[in-house]
Amino acid sequence: MDPLTVLVTGATDGIGRQTALDCAGQGMRVLVHARSLERGRPVLDELTQRSGSRNLELVVGDLASLAGVRALAGEVQAKADRLDVLVNNAGVFMKERVLTVDGFEATFAVNHLAPFLLTGLLLPLLEAAREARVVTVASMAHEGAALEFDNLQGERRFSGFGAYALSKLANVLFTLELAERLRPTGITANCLHPGVVTTKLLTQGFGFTGIPVERGSRTVTWLALSGEVRGRTGGYYVDCRPAPVVPQARETGPRVRFWEHTEQLAGRFTSGRPVPPGR
Repeated sequence: MDPLTVLVTGATDGIGRQTALDCAGQGMRVLVHARSLERGRPVLDELTQRSGSRNLELVVGDLASLAGVRALAGEVQAKADRLDVLVNNAGVFMKERVLTVDGFEATFAVNHLAPFLLTGLLLPLLEAAREARVVTVASMAHEGAALEFDNLQGERRFSGFGAYALSKLANVLFTLELAERLRPTGITANCLHPGVVTTKLLTQGFGFTGIPVERGSRTVTWLALSGEVRGRTGGYYVDCRPAPVVPQARETGPRVRFWEHTEQLAGRFTSGRPVPPGR
């Protein structure tokens, strides 16, 4: 029987790299995402050596642009005829307001628009798998965010933490709405807070350290592979246990409005395939 195929975004550092290592160690076929070949090749070699697995492959795409997301999806589609697990892990923390090549605020683009678009583009591969899973790395930081539709990209005011917290709330909103929309397909969607983990994002963005990545990846890998969560969908987890989210995330109206707003920016979901904006 062929091993499960798992795609981990942001797999060259921190939680993503550890998750890729965890999955490879459990015999999975792991697609290791990197922003560039130069960044990805040394990590792929390291993971191959540490895991002893020959079932790791590199896929490349810069998630700071919609074209880069599409390029990544294209590579995955060329390498796999099904995708059993998609781990949306890649994320950034920007202290200053920076715009991407598409004109989006960078934190919002990488942390939210990229996984939204990537998940939609890969839905046919997820549908081809039996009981596929979408796992998105959110954060308890979502509890400090406000969903202000006139300031989603820092148009009126910006703070690094505010943008990061909003992007993590976006991850939660996306997951809960995705779970509802995918119920008929059998694909599950869950998100999590990994803990305050010692990663480059934490040390450079917040200036302190936390728990080791080996512990931070546990809930990610558990949601991705464990039989305990088979069939569970629309959940937010901390330390492998269900946890509450802010009330706003449970309200259908704001969640649907936010989904529709995201579709206007990244492309809408139609029969499992996002349509480019304006089409």
